[in-house]
Amino acid sequence: MLNARIEERKTQWVDDEETTHMWNLINTNDVTKVKEWLKRDPSAAHMRSADGRGPMWWAYEERNMEIVKELMACGVSFKDPDKYGKTPLDMLTDRPEL
Repeated sequence: MLNARIEERKTQWVDDEETTHMWNLINTNDVTKVKEWLKRDPSAAHMRSADGRGPMWWAYEERNMEIVKELMACGVSFKDPDKYGKTPLDMLTDRPEL
């Protein structure tokens, strides 16, 4: 059942309350709440917004390696492309000023 939910999240790219909430948690560096959410629902690590980006992109963009490690533990890749062909790793090079 979990694997089916993960596949669903990987393929259904939507902007909804969940993606917005996850983005906010990562953007505000709320590692504790991200970890709690992933513990309750590991499939949440695989959600994708309408542009194909998701928690891994946002964690790399914020340079939050603690969240990156949590997402990797849930099986999220840092090599999957978004709708623009960018990967989470590209988020590091797109903001060289940081």
